[in-house]
Amino acid sequence: MNPLAIQLTLHGAIVVLVGLLTGIPYGNAINRKQDENIVRAWRVAHSGLAMGGTTMIAISAVLSSLKLDPIFGLTLVWSFVVSGYGFCIALPYGAWVGHRGLSIEGPSQNKVVYAGNMVGAIGSLIGTLVLIFGCLNTLV
Repeated sequence: MNPLAIQLTLHGAIVVLVGLLTGIPYGNAINRKQDENIVRAWRVAHSGLAMGGTTMIAISAVLSSLKLDPIFGLTLVWSFVVSGYGFCIALPYGAWVGHRGLSIEGPSQNKVVYAGNMVGAIGSLIGTLVLIFGCLNTLV
């Protein structure tokens, strides 16, 4: 198997693990009947990270079938890895401190969540564009 695919699988599995572990505070928030905003934040962290990591693993399965120049392969893999870890910071930390990080405004805690969200979103966007390019290039 392609070493880049193994890297993406490894980091995808770590992101899934973080997502699964956020199920603990998610379940606690439900059981303690905490405010719906807190429950929602932990739900987003739990499901979002599990889905993101699973997506990384799924992409790793097709990576070796794509016709990509080496630099594009590196870009695809590492943009998703950086994205996954950006969200691993933003989503649990945001749920813990009670900030959504949808704008740069507010206290430093919100700025950390915002930065993680931006890294996650930009990495996902770049990776997805390269993935589409790789698919189209392979079809031609």
